[in-house]
Parts: sequence; C-alpha cells; structure tokens
Amino acid sequence: SAGSTDESGTSAMFSSTTNNTISMTVVCVKKYERKRSIDEIAEVIRKELVNYPEIIRAQVTSQGGMGGGGGSSVDVEIYGYSFDETNVLAENVRNLILEKVPDARDVIISREKDRPELNLVIDKEKAASFGLNAATVSTYVRNRVGGLASGYLKEDGEEYDIVVRLREDDRNSLADISNLSIPTATGKIIKLSQIATIEEYFAPPTISRKSRQRYLTVSAMPFNTSLGELSMQVQGVINQVTVPEGITMAIGGDFEDQQEMFGNIIALALLIIMLVYVVMASQFESFSKPAIILLAIPFAITGVILALWITGTTLDMIAALGIVMLLGIVVKNGIVLVDYINLMRDRGHELSEAIALSGRSRLRPVMMTAMTTILGMLPMALSRGEGSEMWHPLGIVVIGGLLVSTFVTLIVVPVFYAVLSKNSDRNKQEKNRRSFIFMQLSPDDKEEE
Repeated sequence: SAGSTDESGTSAMFSSTTNNTISMTVVCVKKYERKRSIDEIAEVIRKELVNYPEIIRAQVTSQGGMGGGGGSSVDVEIYGYSFDETNVLAENVRNLILEKVPDARDVIISREKDRPELNLVIDKEKAASFGLNAATVSTYVRNRVGGLASGYLKEDGEEYDIVVRLREDDRNSLADISNLSIPTATGKIIKLSQIATIEEYFAPPTISRKSRQRYLTVSAMPFNTSLGELSMQVQGVINQVTVPEGITMAIGGDFEDQQEMFGNIIALALLIIMLVYVVMASQFESFSKPAIILLAIPFAITGVILALWITGTTLDMIAALGIVMLLGIVVKNGIVLVDYINLMRDRGHELSEAIALSGRSRLRPVMMTAMTTILGMLPMALSRGEGSEMWHPLGIVVIGGLLVSTFVTLIVVPVFYAVLSKNSDRNKQEKNRRSFIFMQLSPDDKEEE
C-alpha cells in the first residue's frame, strides 16, 4: 500500500502509509522449503533498497507466522524540551551507531521530519466587530478547504459521503485562502484577510512524552547478535556523545523491558526456593536435609549454561521461565533419594549401608522421571518448523539442566548427606558419652562437675 487520499478520514491515523511512505509485506514460503531464514532475507532486501536514491529511509522487520511483533530493539531515549537540540543529538547518535556498531540494523529516529503547516491567526477584536468569533471563522475555513459531509449517495446497496468544498484551483494557495468570503451576522460579506492572517511554519507531526517529558528514540534492531550484546555496544557509543545541558539520554525500549522481566523472574525463583525449603524443612523436621537437596540447583544452572553455550542459543524470557520450571523438577529427585535414606536409617541400617541401599533402590525412579521429562522436551528442542524459535530455548534449558542435575543428585547429594550426618552422629555420640560418664560419677563429683 502506498500513500493516502484526502478522503481517508480517521482510518488513516492507524495506517503506516502516508503520501510519502510505502508499506510492503513479503510473504515467504514454508521454512522447510527455503534455505535462508527470514532474517537473512530481510538483510538482502536492506542491501537492495540502498540502491534506490528515491528512498530516504527504509526499515525492514521480520515477523513470525503467527503475526507476532516485529522483533526486539534497543532504544536510545533522548529527553529534552527543545526540538532543534534533540533532533541534532538524535541524528548524531544515529550516525555513530551506523558507523561503530556493525551488528545494528534499521537505525531509525522515532520523530518524523518537520512538516509544513498553515496557521490561521485570528484578530479577535476585528472579528468581534463583525459579530464573529474564532470558532465560527475556523469552522467556515475548515469546511471550505477540508470539506463538509452534506449527505449520502446510495448506489448498489452502498452509501458514499457527499463532500462539499471549494475547487482545488480556489484553495491551492495562500492568496486563495486569504480571499475566502465569510458572511457576517448582519448579512455582509467580508474577506478572511480582513480579520485574520495566515502564517506558514514547520512543526513535528507528533509530540511524544514519557514521564511528562518530551522525548524521542533512536532504535536499532540486532542482527546476528543478542539484545544484551547490542545494548552494550550502543551504550559504549552514547558514552562518547557530548550531551547538551537540559537533555538526558538513557537506554530503553525492549531491552529495558527485558531487564525488568529478568529481575522479576529472579525474584520469583528466589521466592520459589524459599517456599520449597520451608515445606521440606517442615516435612523432614530438619534444617540441614532441605539444604542438602537444594545443592542440586546450582549444578542444574550449570547444565543450563552449558546447554545454551553448546547449542549457541541465547537466554530469552521463555528460557528463563524454563529455569523456573526446572527448579521443581530438580528438587523432586533429591527428595526421593533423601527420604529413602531417612527411611533406611529409621529401620536400623548404618549410614553407609542406608546410602547404598537408597542409591540402589531409588536409581530407577530417579532415572525414569528424568528421562521421561528429557524425552518429552526433545521434540521441542529439535523442532525447526514455523514458530519453533519461541519454544526452542525452553526445551534446551530443561534438557541441559536435567542431564547435569540428575547425575549430581545421585552423587553429590548422598556425599553431602553422609558428611553432615557423620558430624551430627559424632555430636550425638559425644553427648551420650558425656551423659553416661556423668551418671557414673559419685554425688560429690557430680556437685563439683
């Protein structure tokens, strides 16, 4: 779609096309029917558009088959009241990003170029002398220039607005508009130039505000890099920029939202660990046994990092949710093992014997629960179809964390259980020995003791 007509009405406000803007949608074939990804195809289109001198600015975004967003971006937010100073600063930041950040694509300034407008300045005293006010004069000019819907035309079951306005030859210049005839309340006809002047000036199409301040953004899309790495490169660029007084800059956009969500997920994970510890402490009636079980969680995080590094996958929000889900699965295997060790010790087995019996008996249940989860996540991790990019990291995170934590649960958890239990047994034996010796003492020795 290209351009818009004068009859577009309010619907044109929600369209990305204007008189100087073209919007084009390229629909690719199925993912398994082509050799290139949509990001690689978008890069080819970017290089092709550079060859057209008529195109001043172009932006190519890739979207999923489900109609998702146009990708994440790093935004440099520039706050300031002066349009001229912020526009110059935004242009400098954009040029530096294009020059020094090779992984940045579609570096776009959010504020459009200033457009020419006509400002009708009404002399209220002169208008009042003719019995007119600003609202009447402005409505009259708008109806003559923009048009007034005076009725409907019905044709073949459809209704069309009948718009009445002056011919283009009679409204195409400042002189034509100044000579518009305006009827007064007394029946006289006056010219618009008698009560008003028309000024031509340039103004931004829109004024964006955030935190009650005027601001604009310089956004950059990552290409073959993560959002965090691109933000670090952009931060290094803006640190070299001299910011005028009264203007501030900050990194925002999708990167800011991502950091906030990561913070919320970390707080959620800590809350989950605390609640799990409280529940296990009440069930085991011990503070040390839950701590032994929770030792498997850091090793699970290590498995997640290794899996992401081996597969070359970045940690996104879906993968972070997978880590939260992994916490419950990891703790479950440790609970099964420690609970059976406690059962064997209650039945009179020695510590080493109880650990050996527990490892031998609980090996199959632990491996079954871990392998079923791993095999269940395998199709998600190996999927390469449309939309798999969203859920692909989730499968990798769960599989990597479970592979490491399962072996850690079978080895590290029993070792720490043995170490802590031996210390507790030694303390208990020493306490019993002292109580026994105390019972053998004479009454005089007991008083001295």
